[in-house]
Amino acid sequence: MRLEIVCAGIGGRGVLLASTILIEVAAEAGYRAVASDEYGMSQRGGSVVSLVKVGDFESPLIGREKADILLSFEESEFYRNLAFLKRGGTALVNTGRKALDGPVADLLKDRGVPYYLVDADGIAVEKGMMQASNMALIGFFSRLGVTPYTAENMESMIKRRVKAKLVEKNLEVFRAGYGYEKG
Repeated sequence: MRLEIVCAGIGGRGVLLASTILIEVAAEAGYRAVASDEYGMSQRGGSVVSLVKVGDFESPLIGREKADILLSFEESEFYRNLAFLKRGGTALVNTGRKALDGPVADLLKDRGVPYYLVDADGIAVEKGMMQASNMALIGFFSRLGVTPYTAENMESMIKRRVKAKLVEKNLEVFRAGYGYEKG
């Protein structure tokens, strides 16, 4: 198995926790996993990008048009990091929008890229935990059938990686993301 995932967002959105969960779920399932994080101005709301590679890779870096998955925890970061996504890759975007603008949607269609618009912020607010929108997005991701990212594996890792007092609320948001249906 070889899988390349780009997690992109802004500081304070839980990108690094989400990528840590992805790495550790893969490692626990017996896969080699490597990562590289870029988070220069993250504490001031700047871009955060975490590159996760699962399989027999030497370098954690992901090149242009090489990523299988783009998890965008912020819509603006989806556009900024779209160049990483390969033809036939998959994109998940945290947005309250119902559709992407025509030219972007057309580009993704031409490149054979299925994409999912998930209102992860809305889910997290509804559950009373705005800072857990990352859990909603990875919850939705876990239902796509990407090995080894089953809901069971992800929930198990959330229980171990999230502070004990926040675990149940994070799991509630994760499960709501898993069950999310675009309106």
